[in-house]
Amino acid sequence: MSVFVSVEELKARADALVAQVAAGGEHVVVIDGERRLAILTPHGGPLSDRPLDKAELGFDPGSGQVGTAGGRSAVARELREAGIPLPPGESVLDKIYGTVLQLCEDKEQIFHEDVRVIAEAVLAEEPGRMRLLALTTQTTTGMPAIAEVTLQLDGGPAMRRQQGDGPLDAAFKAIEKLTGISATVESFAAYSATPGRDAMAEAVIELSMGERMVTGRGASTDSVTAGVLAYLQALNFLGAAATSGRS
Repeated sequence: MSVFVSVEELKARADALVAQVAAGGEHVVVIDGERRLAILTPHGGPLSDRPLDKAELGFDPGSGQVGTAGGRSAVARELREAGIPLPPGESVLDKIYGTVLQLCEDKEQIFHEDVRVIAEAVLAEEPGRMRLLALTTQTTTGMPAIAEVTLQLDGGPAMRRQQGDGPLDAAFKAIEKLTGISATVESFAAYSATPGRDAMAEAVIELSMGERMVTGRGASTDSVTAGVLAYLQALNFLGAAATSGRS
């Protein structure tokens, strides 16, 4: 699990917190109100690489426990810490938890990343989720970039072509026009997730709208597509957060 501290607490307890992380203890997440600023994690082991305790997830066949209220709550906590909002009601969390339990049976170890991927797969199948159907970009030296984006929306497929300062900026503007959702990009990063010339690119983006802030992730062999997938995921999370806030 993670320890959440403010900037002031980090300043006051820096030596102890760094020693705790270095010893392989809990990760430290630095926050400013509701916003995450940084994560302190042991060298060579990102947060998503640490295995979870199956018993804490409610999976302990030896004691006759496969699915518990405490395990379900642990999965819900994992999703909150990962910045993944859930729609109102219990059905989506039930689907996610059921899939996590099945994975506990199939895999020797379960990681934070497993829970995140399961949640994103379940949420992607929920009604009203925006999906990328097609993306085409065009860049010419000295000219604005052009992006043509086709999305699956509630009313069916919709396409928009837009110019921008680069292919990603053009794609974001096209999506904003298609969805009518204007969110602020707080941070964006793209990096190679695998080695080689055909490496898989992963993008991470933080979007805010009003007091809500979410993190989206996307992966593709093309960095622009990865960025667009991350942007769409974050927009879907914003929609889920808004719906949850009204419930």
